[in-house]
Amino acid sequence: MRQIMLFLAVAFTSTAFSQDSSMLKKEFDYEAYLKSQSVRYQGKQFPEFSVKISDNGYFSNADLKNKVVFINFWFESCTPCIAEMDAFNEMFNKLKSNPDFLFISFTFDSDSIIKKVAATYNIEYKIFHIDRAECYRLNFKNGFPTSFILDRKGLIRYFKTGGQIDKEKATKELLTMTYPRIIELF
Repeated sequence: MRQIMLFLAVAFTSTAFSQDSSMLKKEFDYEAYLKSQSVRYQGKQFPEFSVKISDNGYFSNADLKNKVVFINFWFESCTPCIAEMDAFNEMFNKLKSNPDFLFISFTFDSDSIIKKVAATYNIEYKIFHIDRAECYRLNFKNGFPTSFILDRKGLIRYFKTGGQIDKEKATKELLTMTYPRIIELF
């Protein structure tokens, strides 16, 4: 009886895998997935949030009103997140004099890590510490890095998750794809 059960299990397994081998051979189209995710969020309102910034002050969606906003989610141990830092600095420096533009960043890293990363990469834009669950809520449970561009009404006009691990490729991608999308909203 034991031999019959073993024979049936092997026969079933080999049949199942031979019939579904075409599924195993298909490659996951990451670019198509990212594009579908981008379309999924376009036109949606960015989630409500409020971050304590001092004893008496908060930073929230109200601070985004009537501005074109670039939002990035990152953490220090994320190689693609760090690879984007130079490009973000370049984008920020090109746009920081525009009063209708706001660049913000969210991370679950501690304040000491935020200070270290900001000093290492000469970051001038605002970085807010929020807990991990809030990062995932605000970035719609996507991975890191994740970036959004919001229009003046707070609607998502661009979404991107994931990134290059090579700093030069990350910079080129962000400056040729993301920066023009910000400019067209002004």
